[in-house]
Amino acid sequence: MQPGDGAAPIPPGQALPTPSAPVVLPPVRPPNLPPVADASRTSLMSPAGAEEGDGTDWAVVVAVALVAEIGLLWGAACIVAARRRGALGRAESRAEQDRTG
Repeated sequence: MQPGDGAAPIPPGQALPTPSAPVVLPPVRPPNLPPVADASRTSLMSPAGAEEGDGTDWAVVVAVALVAEIGLLWGAACIVAARRRGALGRAESRAEQDRTG
């Protein structure tokens, strides 16, 4: 509003006059949501894991992991025992040489 255009200034505390044309807002669209899963599937699963199995797949994975861990521990124990046995044999042979001179 310019000082010389002839319009009266709006006193403070009063509302602005309403516009002559209605304000048109853009249409509201819902956000892009993931597809809703049916009763037998979960929507958070990957497509490869969405196939329905017999329900024992997790048990097979746990069993394989358990057998692998036991195998690794058994192998490590065998290696330690073989090293100790070798060290004991070398110590006995040194002691025998020391005795015989």
